[in-house]
Amino acid sequence: GKFYFEKGELRKALKHFLDGLEIKPLMPNVWFRVGTIGMQLREWDTALRAFSEVVQQEPEEGDAWANVAAIHMHNKNPAEAYPALLESLKQNRNNWRVWVTKLYACIDLKKYDEAIQACNQLLDMKARRNAAEGIPPLEERCIRAIIGGVLRNYDTARVSKDEACISSSKRSLLRLRELLDKMESSSKLEPWFYEVSAYFNGQMGWQEDVFNDLMKEYRAMQSAPGWEADPYRIHKMTLLMKDIFQWYLKDGSKESLTKCKFMLSGVAKKIRNYFDPSDPPKELADFDAMIEKLNELLMVFKK
Repeated sequence: GKFYFEKGELRKALKHFLDGLEIKPLMPNVWFRVGTIGMQLREWDTALRAFSEVVQQEPEEGDAWANVAAIHMHNKNPAEAYPALLESLKQNRNNWRVWVTKLYACIDLKKYDEAIQACNQLLDMKARRNAAEGIPPLEERCIRAIIGGVLRNYDTARVSKDEACISSSKRSLLRLRELLDKMESSSKLEPWFYEVSAYFNGQMGWQEDVFNDLMKEYRAMQSAPGWEADPYRIHKMTLLMKDIFQWYLKDGSKESLTKCKFMLSGVAKKIRNYFDPSDPPKELADFDAMIEKLNELLMVFKK
């Protein structure tokens, strides 16, 4: 098996390794090799059997537990992956890939407090480790899923009027708020972060924080090179400016309306300068309508 493995002939290597294991099965190192070959060949049943043999023979083999979990996640079976992840982390808490897999599994299983813990762990590891290790930033889809799940649990608890559930869900909300604060302080963030933070703060009724998030999202989007050439980002910018427009309308002061007009005009000008005047993006009509509304309101202050 080793001969064919070193030649890169994986299927022949796999056959010979398995033949040898029929004769001498108590070989955890060989089973591990079989598992890695199985994963490379995408023979998931073979790989799962192999790594399962490893952890039965060597229960402290954290990498094998991690591979068992990874295969279960590939097979869309997070409930089976979860206990394997716990065993892997019991042996080694410093493998960021295992924490990422645990994050996915916990989101799938609606274990949002543990998902938040995994996020915190990944943030800490990214801050401590060398950039060459390639620890990824937290993904938008994960943060959105956690926010949605924690808010749903809180709403369900309030409807049930179960004091224990309400207390537990409030603690989850606090942990989530702390995670968002930690993310904001740890690195430069993409505009999506402020969008989801604004949504969370809005659901919690923290209106001042919502406006602050919208303005941070505006600055982040404005600083992104080339956004005015990307139809998707133009659409996102338009939605954002509509939200900001509504906030300034609520304030209604001359200063706020003037500031909003300045912001809208600047964004619209940047888009117009990129596109052919004969074929402008349809979103510019929204900007024109908002600016016209502001002009009408500002006329009142001139009387």
